[in-house]
Amino acid sequence: MAFLTIDVKDYIATVTYSNPPANTTTVESYMAIRDTFYAIDQRDDIKVVVFTGAGKIFVAGNDAGAFEPFYERGATAQMYDTIRNAKLAIKNCKYPVIGAINGAAVGAGFSFAANCDLLVAVEGAKFMLSEIKVGLIGADGFASQLVPEKVLRYLALSGNAITAEQIAGYGGIHKVVPREQLMATAYELADELAGNSRRSLMLWKKCLNMNYDHDLTRKFENNMQCTLEFQAYEDFYEASKAFLEKRPPNYNNK
Repeated sequence: MAFLTIDVKDYIATVTYSNPPANTTTVESYMAIRDTFYAIDQRDDIKVVVFTGAGKIFVAGNDAGAFEPFYERGATAQMYDTIRNAKLAIKNCKYPVIGAINGAAVGAGFSFAANCDLLVAVEGAKFMLSEIKVGLIGADGFASQLVPEKVLRYLALSGNAITAEQIAGYGGIHKVVPREQLMATAYELADELAGNSRRSLMLWKKCLNMNYDHDLTRKFENNMQCTLEFQAYEDFYEASKAFLEKRPPNYNNK
């Protein structure tokens, strides 16, 4: 499938995202991620999924062309729906998903990482909610699975990055390792889980998701509504245009 490869061995599926050079996301790649995890749900030869990125970036934010739908109110809602379904396909995958975070997880990448059940990451990997820098409101509901509330507010309101080591300190990442040890560490963790029965893993995953005390879908809908509200202001367009033109934004602050 375009953007992703799947390899299954000994009940462990490795899913690798690739959209060079920066592993950005597009409408098509969101659909590919969604469809890949939907297809995984239909297989009975899997116990655990390892999700990683090709190269030195896990998943970056939206590709420049992916911003076009956000300029039109009707298209914005459709784009949010596409994004939501891709992220929840990982969260709701019936098998445990281990994120092997091989580099920066920015915007959408942060959300994809947060929706994995467990994470291992390379040293110094950056996690960033960049949405405020491009005029969007989103991803906080998913990111709240990795960091405490006050850290989440810093990430959302500053648009600045924190490291894998910091998130590990908050308990959001299982292990932080040198790059050359990442996949071996991920597979070691996958083997731990795969030592249990396939059915028990599936039912534990189902139960953990049902018992999680946050309504992620509702939070995502709130993000979309706030973005739609922001569209009434010139600064909505200035933020994304400045980002795409690689210049400081000139906000009118109305």
